Amino acid sequence: MNLKNTIVLALFCFSLAITASAQSTDAKIKAGMARFPGIERSDMEQLIAAKQVMSVALPKWLPAGFKLEGIKSRLGRAVAIEDREFIIIYSRKLTSGKTQRFALEAGFDGLGDLMYDGAKILSTPVGKIHLLYEPKDADQNGKKLKNYVMTEWFNVGKTAFHYIGWYGGEEDDPDLAMISLADTEKILRSLQKL
Repeated sequence: MNLKNTIVLALFCFSLAITASAQSTDAKIKAGMARFPGIERSDMEQLIAAKQVMSVALPKWLPAGFKLEGIKSRLGRAVAIEDREFIIIYSRKLTSGKTQRFALEAGFDGLGDLMYDGAKILSTPVGKIHLLYEPKDADQNGKKLKNYVMTEWFNVGKTAFHYIGWYGGEEDDPDLAMISLADTEKILRSLQKL
């Protein structure tokens, strides 16, 4: 085989490898979109890229109308651990005009427990999750914390996450509406690693 034929063969093999790699990535994106509802292609590409750096958990079940609203991401070796951020935000608009929104937030530094008692323990595919859904506040004579939905930190692989069920608003935000306890539990029980 002469040098020209060797070069042509090498280029042909290289182009086949690139095509196979692209098809493999495309298959992963399509499979992820099929497994996890409410996610557009560009978001799935971003989630798969994040998966190369950390574990990612996504819900396999969403209440009707929920879609991935956005991903806030600051990751990588060049980002100081205290500045890292990874938040997956889902939402839906109700016929009343209000929005329901929740987020799955990764934690990288300074994780602590919540200060409320009475968490409901849920068994999920990613492990046990402690859910606080409008818990009683000992500092306010046991008054229920309105519109407060959060979990303790739970591990997905080596990454800590928590669920924020009233994401992006204050306790009395008139534009947000609560997600029911039943739907919150179903979302959390459907979490699986990407």
